[in-house]
Amino acid sequence: METLELALSEFTKRSRSVLIAHGTTTLDRGLEPGETVLVRDGESLRAATVADIAFELTDTFYRLELGRELDAAESQALASATPSVHAVDTLELVALLREARRQHPSQAVGLARVGRSARG
Repeated sequence: METLELALSEFTKRSRSVLIAHGTTTLDRGLEPGETVLVRDGESLRAATVADIAFELTDTFYRLELGRELDAAESQALASATPSVHAVDTLELVALLREARRQHPSQAVGLARVGRSARG
């Protein structure tokens, strides 16, 4: 699970919503709508959900809906229980299709037809 270091104002904490630019974070990847992240504000830690994403020419902006403050045990449990988002690349997709064909050879013809019909 991604952790964002933010300085939250009292107004932001009361409104439970914050807008951040991707370029101001240390994230290695973009966030997805509905994804849960941890927000650290000094010693305070809280869960947040990506409620909205806006794309502009210069940056991507995320609106996070902030949850309540978490204690150390809650944040550790949340971080270990939530799977990270993983985009499948072309090589992984090909490997998955090969494995499906190997495990279900009687359906391999159907998979081949899907590939041919998708190409036109």
